[in-house]
Amino acid sequence: MTSTTVRSRAKKTFIGIAVAAVAIAGTVGLAAPALASQPGLNTGGGPSAAANSAIAYAESMWSSGDGGPNTSTYYQLGGNGPSAWDCSGLVWKAYLQAGVDLSNGASRPVVGDEFDALKGNLVSRADAEPGDVLFWTSTGTTSGNFLHDGIYLGNGYMVAAAAPGEGVKEQTLWSEPGEQLLDVVGRPTGSLSGSGSGAGTVHTTSYVTAEQVNTGKLWSVTASKAATAYPVGVASGTSPAIATLGGGKYVTAFQAAGGALWTITSDGAATSFPVGMKAGTSPSIIPTSGGGYVVAVQTNTGALWTITNTKAATAFPVGMAAGTSPSITATAGGHYVVAVQTNSGDLWSITDTKAATDFGVGMKTGTSPSVTTTANGGYVIAVQTNTGALWSVTNTKAATAFPVGMLAGTSPSILAQPSGGYVIAVQTNTGKLWTITDGKAATAFDIGMAAGTSPAIATVGSGYVVAVQTNSSDLWSVTNDDAATSFGVGMQPGTSPAILAQ
Repeated sequence: MTSTTVRSRAKKTFIGIAVAAVAIAGTVGLAAPALASQPGLNTGGGPSAAANSAIAYAESMWSSGDGGPNTSTYYQLGGNGPSAWDCSGLVWKAYLQAGVDLSNGASRPVVGDEFDALKGNLVSRADAEPGDVLFWTSTGTTSGNFLHDGIYLGNGYMVAAAAPGEGVKEQTLWSEPGEQLLDVVGRPTGSLSGSGSGAGTVHTTSYVTAEQVNTGKLWSVTASKAATAYPVGVASGTSPAIATLGGGKYVTAFQAAGGALWTITSDGAATSFPVGMKAGTSPSIIPTSGGGYVVAVQTNTGALWTITNTKAATAFPVGMAAGTSPSITATAGGHYVVAVQTNSGDLWSITDTKAATDFGVGMKTGTSPSVTTTANGGYVIAVQTNTGALWSVTNTKAATAFPVGMLAGTSPSILAQPSGGYVIAVQTNTGKLWTITDGKAATAFDIGMAAGTSPAIATVGSGYVVAVQTNSSDLWSVTNDDAATSFGVGMQPGTSPAILAQ
């Protein structure tokens, strides 16, 4: 981003640069990167996971008008994405979603801010590696005005938000009078930080998602795009749930293709439970002490059940509405509470001791509640009411109506914030992703969601990250800082991802 006139860069002077080795990625299900010696989609080859993630993100924004995969990106001075970009906006967001903040304390960094963030991590351009940040100034020296930057891909290629009318481009390195390439590059590291922007600063984006991919199989994908394909089929129209096991491990619960409840851990240990689930419904899971977990389901009889990792099952005297799923959260003293839409269409909660609460709130047919524990030891539930509006209600029955209409057949996801209060993610009736806090501060994201799907939300840093199935049927995430990540993973229609902070 620069306040000076941005010139067209259609004609370039090639500048030689040392060849950097590019390793072919071995992550399951993600396309291997093209060799940096030839133009093409490049998703790796950098010296670190952060560099590879930043490269992959920037390349996912490569405009189709220049031969790239993205049909919606274009250049706009001051653009922060996910469609409108300028040079510094693309570099910043590409590294921010990889867990590295190049803002240098600016709420919206420009090129000079990003150079200042990296000036302690400069190396010769002759020793550049994929992921390094290239800088242009008015004089070709650091005493000149900073005008442009981009991310190096290796062997003389870069990706950058180029100029008006050109969008995000993959191109050879260039230099011209008045806008000259520096002889040094910045090498981002995870130790960099700044104030960032948004309601909370995302200094780390360590998370993992779980999803039913378009082959009907279960996958998990981390923030750095490391993917794991599990040899298990997921029932049509159902979505997985994910919980931590501690020590960096996690467990995913899902309705298997045969209709039974299954779980599988991140190291591949699968468990089949003697519990049949209602067609079209999904489980909810929370961790318990000692590395265990408990799962809540609608069984094939339409009743609510929970079951632990040791297969200790509890049947609750609560009938659930067809096509709806429970939500479970831990409460004080090792207890839990489950929120459901009952077969009368109303919102209820029930504790592990079978203490039930009828909230007198009618819910939209085919939608499910989301529940989270509050700082005072209570809980709060988010629902789509039978009018199509978003509401929340606490364990004391204090209800809040939000001025947000939701798309039919979709459900909210609620997250308690570390600083107190909560934030809810929804697909609005326009088909777009929104979040809204308990104080009714709303954020509209320029991300269209697939019909009949719902977002999932998790804490990252002092902010949050939301996972969605977009209207192109792909898995995406977006942080409260508006840093969006396209994972290149196609999802089964009508299913939603789960997300877990690590």
